[in-house]
Amino acid sequence: MEQFLISPDDCLILRAYKDANSLREAARLLNCDPAGLQRKTQRISEEHGLLQKINGKWGLTEAGVNLVGWLEESIATQKKLLMGNTTVRIASTMWLAEEFIIPHLSDLKKKLGNNASFQLSTPDKNFETHLTEGACDFVIVCHPPEDPAIAHKSLFKEEWAVVAPANWKTKGHKLTFNDLLKKPFIRHEKINPDIFHLDASALAKVTALTVNNLIANRSAVMHGHGWSIVPKILVADLIKSKQIVEVEREIEMDRKMCVWWLRRRVDSKKLSSQICQFIQESYSKISE
Repeated sequence: MEQFLISPDDCLILRAYKDANSLREAARLLNCDPAGLQRKTQRISEEHGLLQKINGKWGLTEAGVNLVGWLEESIATQKKLLMGNTTVRIASTMWLAEEFIIPHLSDLKKKLGNNASFQLSTPDKNFETHLTEGACDFVIVCHPPEDPAIAHKSLFKEEWAVVAPANWKTKGHKLTFNDLLKKPFIRHEKINPDIFHLDASALAKVTALTVNNLIANRSAVMHGHGWSIVPKILVADLIKSKQIVEVEREIEMDRKMCVWWLRRRVDSKKLSSQICQFIQESYSKISE
């Protein structure tokens, strides 16, 4: 990957000398120590020939003047881009994108302005790699990152629900978890039976279908193939519309909705509060 031949920080030093009459004044503009600036100035002069001593004072060479012109154009272009269309690239799981992010995306657009646009991805590779390689700006998932280069904020506990086909509920009888243990179970292959406080063999006896994604979980329950456990966000509308039924059961699932971004990205840090607020408000609407 190509790099800048002259670093942006060095370019800002050149611009300070363009606007200042002395090294001390340039240091004041840059909010830095004059002695430290002297060392950087000497280096820039020796390595690139962009600064030279004129009558005992540091000044720009012709190449330095041209480079400052490029810098100022670049700053103006960057301001134009940032003040114009904002494209936010979000990565998430398929089910979160389908059931949570996309249905509420208009609310995020209102927060960011009408010129905002979005790129939503569900990457094949792991989310940390997707983010650190620059393929997205934010990750919205239900667990924290491990890479220390990634900042994150935990927002709220991810609630899970035991759900069953609506036609299993009969008039005058409240469907219980014990009832379910006599009926077919739809198991997600990564779900640990311990969350039910049950021995694995108890669920193995009634497992009728094993799936590897939560959308299939939901679909199997809706079509009457069995009962299952899924994130409440995924089925909140179906429970409200009585297309499926929720069954009371204590579940131990230590997962939280999280927003990730790269620590080095100052722009992402500024935007993260709006992204987090959007998620909190959207979840409140679902929980009502």
